[in-house]
Amino acid sequence: MVQILIIILVIALLVIVGLFVYQRQTLKKLSTYGQSIQAIPLQKIDQRLSKEKVQTLMGESLKTFTDLRQQFDKKLVPNVKKMQHQIELLSQEAKTTALFTIAGSVSTLAEEVASLLDETKKIETALDKLDASVKNQTEALTKLRQTYNQFSRQLDDEGFSYGESKVKLNQQLIDLQKKFEHFAEVANQGDHQAAQEILDELRTETQNYEKLLKTVPELYRPLYTTFPDQLAELSSGYEELKKKNYNFTEANLPDQIKDLSGEQKFALEKLTELEIGPVKGAVDHLAPAIDHLYDVMQKELDARPQVKKLFPKTKTHLEHAESQNRQLLNELDKLSISYTLNHNEIADARGLSEQLRQQRSTLETDEAGLNDHSAIESQVLTHLEKTENELTAIEKQQQEINQSVATLREDEERAQRALQRFAVDLKTTKRRVENLNLPGIPQDYLDYFFVVSNEVKKLSQLMNQPQIDMEEITKQLLVVQSDLGTLRERTTSLRDSAELTERLIQYAHRLSVDHEEIEKAIEEAQTLFSEYKYAESLETLGTAVEEAEPGSFKRLEDSYYQEVEEPK
Repeated sequence: MVQILIIILVIALLVIVGLFVYQRQTLKKLSTYGQSIQAIPLQKIDQRLSKEKVQTLMGESLKTFTDLRQQFDKKLVPNVKKMQHQIELLSQEAKTTALFTIAGSVSTLAEEVASLLDETKKIETALDKLDASVKNQTEALTKLRQTYNQFSRQLDDEGFSYGESKVKLNQQLIDLQKKFEHFAEVANQGDHQAAQEILDELRTETQNYEKLLKTVPELYRPLYTTFPDQLAELSSGYEELKKKNYNFTEANLPDQIKDLSGEQKFALEKLTELEIGPVKGAVDHLAPAIDHLYDVMQKELDARPQVKKLFPKTKTHLEHAESQNRQLLNELDKLSISYTLNHNEIADARGLSEQLRQQRSTLETDEAGLNDHSAIESQVLTHLEKTENELTAIEKQQQEINQSVATLREDEERAQRALQRFAVDLKTTKRRVENLNLPGIPQDYLDYFFVVSNEVKKLSQLMNQPQIDMEEITKQLLVVQSDLGTLRERTTSLRDSAELTERLIQYAHRLSVDHEEIEKAIEEAQTLFSEYKYAESLETLGTAVEEAEPGSFKRLEDSYYQEVEEPK
């Protein structure tokens, strides 16, 4: 029973504590709401919406101000008082048993307080905007007046930089000033919203006008001074140069100058009307077009002294190249009687003659044009420079052709000497083989000997032709030289195999006393020797002797090569 009582008491205590905490939280919320309501600057807003300010406003600004005053008087102030009273009532009820019934009212109050604070903020923001508009317009009145006075002084002091455009600029400035006066009137009357719309337009137009004041002199200066002077200089320069017999790559220079002059005058007229777009286009076209005409004339001025200097030099150069080519063709014709020319030397030399003929024709045409003053000297200079480069290339080709045939006679003499040497070598080789006194000569050696012999005969036949082909002869020389070398090697091998075999047979007979198997090897070697197979005979007997007495064959071989003084 006591325990139950304790539990009941604990529960009751917890309920009391919970109620106390809930009450404190509710009162704290209500206190916070009250502080928020108390913080609303009603007096300050009331002063900002005073009747004195109403007297300075008109139009939309006055309507906005009046709406704010009514919103303040009929909504904001009553709601503040209403919520203050409600907070006071709910705070009293929160201290009684009504605490349990005011939760909904407290929640609704929170929403209403938030709405009220938001409404207050909107009123203050609208007033700030209205005040800022008034301040902005006041500052604009001073600043724009100064700006227009500055524009007026600039037009007066620097009128020479604007030409006829000054009339239109003055009129635009007058229009801006009229609009400014209208803006000042509306602003002073208090219709600040209407004044702000005018001010926004006025600022844009003022910026555009300021750009015009900067752009017009930049366009007027070249159109009024630079371009006319240049065009006049081009016109007089053209006439002066024509008197001195200059001709130009562009035949219609006077018409071009006239057209550019018309474009310059048209652009000035457009600038007077402040039509900046087409004026800029004209200036952008005129500057490079005038520079181009200067370049066309200067090109001929620069070309004349160069042509005077280069023309006689090129003429002499051409004559020299022509003379060389005639000599080259004569030499080739003579050589072609005795030699075959395999690299189109004659056709190439004739091709060079045709190139020289064309160059001669161009040079004569240019010379005639210079004499009768019809030539365009920059074009003549181009022809001369091209001809000089081509002549240099032609002379190089002439040298290459000449060098390719210059050694034909020397090559022929060297080939004759080589042929004689090869014939002697062939006879010497034949005598060497005969002096060996062999029972016979291997057929493969004989075949190769006759091949080389035939190659020497072919070389002799090529050399004895009425018109010889040195390329073919050179190829045949290389073949004979190589095959003769091989023949000499094969002759030496034949001699060495035969003589070594004979010595080895003698030595093998002495070994056969103690080595019966040697007898069989001697018989086989002699059989091969009699069949002219000297290398096989030497290999067969050498193998048997080496097996019977290791090192003996090597000693015999070394001794033999020392005697003949030919390293193995």
